[in-house]
Formats: sequence, C-alpha cells, structure tokens
Amino acid sequence: MIVEPDTFKLHLQVLKEEFTLIPLNEWVARKNRNLSLPEKACAITFDDGWLDNYEYAFPLLEQASIPATLFAVSDMIGTSEAFWPNRVVRLLQQPADKRDSISWLQNISSSQPVNAEASAQAIYSLKDYPDHHLLQLIESAEQELGLDQESMPSLMDWQQLRQLSDNKLFDIGSHTCHHFRLSENLDHGIMQQEVAESKRRLEKELDKPVDLFCFPNGDYCNNSLKEVAKHYKAAVTTRSGINESSSTNLFKLHRFGVHQDISFNRRKLLARLADWP
Repeated sequence: MIVEPDTFKLHLQVLKEEFTLIPLNEWVARKNRNLSLPEKACAITFDDGWLDNYEYAFPLLEQASIPATLFAVSDMIGTSEAFWPNRVVRLLQQPADKRDSISWLQNISSSQPVNAEASAQAIYSLKDYPDHHLLQLIESAEQELGLDQESMPSLMDWQQLRQLSDNKLFDIGSHTCHHFRLSENLDHGIMQQEVAESKRRLEKELDKPVDLFCFPNGDYCNNSLKEVAKHYKAAVTTRSGINESSSTNLFKLHRFGVHQDISFNRRKLLARLADWP
C-alpha cells in the first residue's frame, strides 16, 4: 500500500489538469451551506501520519500549491509504536520453533517461512478480534519471544505535524487515539474515548479546531456513526466511490485508494478515479 514519489508527482500533475483541487473541509463547508461546488472537485487525503508523507508527499504538494488533509492517530504521533498488523508480521517472521510455542500464532500460520501472501491472510484472519484484545495478545507474544519495541519511528512527531498544520495548504483530522476499529464488537466506553479524546489531544497540540474524522480500516457501525457526529462535521471511510454533493452522507464519505500497482501511469490513475474495475 505505497505510492512512489515519482508516481505521486504524476498524480498531482494529472489531478491538476482534470479536476478542481480543493480542501476537504471546504467541500464539507460548502455542502453544509448549500453553496455551489465545482463539477469535478477533488480532495486529497492521507491516513495515519506516516513519516514518509512528511518527507516525500508534502514537499511535492507544497511545490504544486495543492491542499491536502492528513488524518492523524493522536496517541501514536511522536512514538515508535507500530500498528498491530506490522507487529504481527514481525512475530510471524520469527523462527518457527519459537513462534509455534504461542498457540494463536500457530493457529494463523504454518511452520514454513511466512511470505507476504501468508502474512496478509494471517492479518485478515485476526480482524474478527477487537483491536484492544489483539494488542494484548501481541504484547504478550513479544514479551515471550524477547522482542523489544522497534526504535525507528515510522510516524511523524508532533513538531512535524505542527509544521504541516501551520501551513495553509494542509489540514489535520482525527484518526482516533490508537487506530482502533470502531465496529460493534468494540467496548462502547473505549469507542467514545477513541473518538472524543483524539479530537481533544489534536486540538490541544495543534491549537486549532479538528472537524474531520477518518474511520480506521473504514469500519463503522451505528454507534460509532452517532459518536463521530457528536464531535465532527464529516467523516471519511475506505469505501470506493464518488461523493455527490446532493445525496452524500457527510459521515460516510467515499474515497479512492490509489496505490502504486493500480495508478502508476495516467491511464491507470484516471481509470481508478472513474471507478472502473
């Protein structure tokens, strides 16, 4: 799930030619006030707060004067903490005789070397569990196998996030506190905290309102939709599609993922944005 810098530069060139690029918060504000919108409006968004967004994507956006929104996981910014799928992959990469002593790891993997496809299948099989339960399993396994927390941060720190927030081109939204999926099986108290506390923390650190939200993994339920609507003006999902100004639910906004393998040239990018298979 990557886009190489040269490909992203191509994306920006094509988007500038084909669309009217506006900030997502402006699109939402215009829709709420029943104001006119460009026929082909496009908003660029990023999830999580990855350091490589700061290092590679944002200089290109600034150079091209193109706005973007970044949805940050508040309690992971400025830490070396990794997302649970990455931590599961590291566990699966341990020697079979070590990882097979942990029953849940043995259940999701064979004793053979674990390749990318097998890792993806293992991660998918774990998504039925709530994130806080998965983190408990992972932390216990890491301790049993003697694995220290990785020292190299993969996410931005607060100084870098503030630098983006202070730039008029960039807007910061909330992506929860810990990237917990807001589905029915998440404890309601934890859900409330993930939604509200992430907004409070980001607003305190950045000293500006945070009005947009992004559902981790695109997962939501009736309860999480209600909680998000209490605190934010709009929310994005991972469902593919075009948002119509007249009929779109502001708390179920669609997006297009444009990863390297499906968008590395102009034709593929435009086909993806046209929602072609």
